[in-house]
Amino acid sequence: MKQISILSLAIIFSLSINSYAQNSKLEFGIKAGGNYSKFTPNFEVDGREYGVYQRKAGFYLGGFLSKRISEKFYFQPELHFVHRQTDFLIQGVEITGHEVGGIVLDLETNITESVIAVPLMLRYHFTRSFFVDAGPQAGFIIDRNEKLQNDPLEQPGNPEVITEYDYDKFDVGLNLGTGYDLTEDLTINGRYFFGIVERDNSIKSSVFSLGLEYKL
Repeated sequence: MKQISILSLAIIFSLSINSYAQNSKLEFGIKAGGNYSKFTPNFEVDGREYGVYQRKAGFYLGGFLSKRISEKFYFQPELHFVHRQTDFLIQGVEITGHEVGGIVLDLETNITESVIAVPLMLRYHFTRSFFVDAGPQAGFIIDRNEKLQNDPLEQPGNPEVITEYDYDKFDVGLNLGTGYDLTEDLTINGRYFFGIVERDNSIKSSVFSLGLEYKL
């Protein structure tokens, strides 16, 4: 009897969701904003920290679809182009050689990535305007560059940008966010994305973002 009751509740819940989904229209729009990203963890050897990743600003732009699936739940798949970057800093590096003599300096490398990201978000409205959202995100890294910022051996006017090397092309993680509907069509949304799959044998993504959505 208990199993029948549970089954009945499950059927009623499923039918109610289908009813909302069928009666609600599919909405779409555009979105854009800024991000603040780095990799984790910092570089350590035998418990000693040798290099740290520092957050840098970037941006994203893209579009979304939104479908109401219950009274307060919405499903929102999105497609973004994301430009993100981080600095990798190694302090107190001693460099000796014929051209530079002997110097101690901090080596800083700027790392930039261009990513096609696909967040699949489930959004819950606490009130008519305030909501939280969460969901997985898959990303395909279409380009990655590394540039040593303060190379003592660099020739003036000829900066060296490293682009030809193997790196993992996929980034998978989770988004957690919140937002507020400013008007019926305009929404502000902030999120934190953290990678759950280790890339290049050592790093995971950590990205804060804040932007606007506009329903068309």
